[in-house]
Amino acid sequence: MSAMNADTHLDIRGPIEDIEAMVVAGRVANPDALQPSVYAAVRYVLSFAKLTVVRRWSGDDVELAGRLAPHRWRVAEALRPIFAGPEASVVGALAAVLPALVEATKAERATLFSTAAIDPESLEAEVCTRQLVMVSGGGGGSGYGYSGVYTLCNRYGLQPELVAGTSIGALMGLFRARTKVFDLAPMVAAGESLSWSKVFRVLDLDSRYGLPATFRLYLRSAIGHLFETESGQPMTLADLEIPMLVVVAGVTVDGLKHDLDYYEHFLDDFAGPGQVFRRSRLARVGRIAGIFKELISTPEALREVVFGADEVTRQADVIDAVGFSSAIPGLIHYDIYRQDEAMRRLLDDLYGATGITRLLEGGVVNNLPCRPAYAEVMAGRIVRRNPFVLAMDCFAPRALSPIFYPVQQLVRPNVVRNHPFAHHIYDLKRRLNPLNMVPGMSDITKAIGWAIDELEPDMPFIAEMCAPFESLD
Repeated sequence: MSAMNADTHLDIRGPIEDIEAMVVAGRVANPDALQPSVYAAVRYVLSFAKLTVVRRWSGDDVELAGRLAPHRWRVAEALRPIFAGPEASVVGALAAVLPALVEATKAERATLFSTAAIDPESLEAEVCTRQLVMVSGGGGGSGYGYSGVYTLCNRYGLQPELVAGTSIGALMGLFRARTKVFDLAPMVAAGESLSWSKVFRVLDLDSRYGLPATFRLYLRSAIGHLFETESGQPMTLADLEIPMLVVVAGVTVDGLKHDLDYYEHFLDDFAGPGQVFRRSRLARVGRIAGIFKELISTPEALREVVFGADEVTRQADVIDAVGFSSAIPGLIHYDIYRQDEAMRRLLDDLYGATGITRLLEGGVVNNLPCRPAYAEVMAGRIVRRNPFVLAMDCFAPRALSPIFYPVQQLVRPNVVRNHPFAHHIYDLKRRLNPLNMVPGMSDITKAIGWAIDELEPDMPFIAEMCAPFESLD
């Protein structure tokens, strides 16, 4: 595993990847501008130059960032002016510099083979392929359009190597990570069977791990049967066929400005025990922005907990991870009421190690977890370290949503901090109301269609960025 952190990898790779994106965008806009062999050579030269770590066939990692630094500078200085300048001058300018860059790249590669004992197969796999990483943010019912993005990527033959999400993004991502082969059927089955009364209830129950709130989320009773192993056991994150990260916020005692009873009865003036959680009662949930503001005002009392980023939390129950990530403070409470000693021990150990006292909505700390996803790839989770991070955001601020606009503004800074770790960001424009958290199939179908229509123009670029290309040989 590399000792470099995500920020260091990004600092090294980012400038080269910016040039690479310009090359690919030019290719998509004008496929005949460069001969195929020239285009492939440019892609290879750039991809080789941004190498930071390569995993050899033996399973150990070799850091290359330092030894390739002079070569990387030379490549960037030669190619950036060409592709940032007028399109008409690209061919001629490349003819002047590309042959020398190709020979320099071959020489550096030969040195790595001889002195770093890197096998050709591992290096070429690292250079010539990119791994699609899909990140989806929180935003209540607005996130059902994410299924359209998964559908569209499948049509283009793109399969994610890693999925990460917060809140509704984690829920939608869970359906995608369930199997490598894309299957929309479980999502359709869930949409056809869910109801407000099945998912949300108002009950007087003790809280142990989650922050109390008026409404209780019963996610397991709603979709638990869709996430069981062949033996009938609840799935853990380790059981998913595609690696997945789920972001949850942990809060210390210092982060809570009120006693627990305050959060549990925050909405009691228009909800009572035994009542069904209906959208019509949520006209005043804009008050929840106050709780978000109080929590965010003490950042040192918040912890970003990434389920799936270590061996311990990969054993977490998938429903529990998504449930905690979706627990909006003051509004929705999720907790573990069943007898599950393994999960309770896991959470008890997590609480002790991090100093937190409650888990809640992941959007409080990270509503678009591009950095955790990028960091996981660079730590070697999926072997190769050449990701293309496609980020999907359904909660970008819109003044047309007056109820949630204050919350959107509050979480926006943590979203923007993640932007540098994404290679393409898609903000859903047409989307369901965030309060439409249990939509019918007709609404889900509309949301899927909107996302497909919006993202379709970007797909040639995304597909080309993720397409493998030939080696210099």
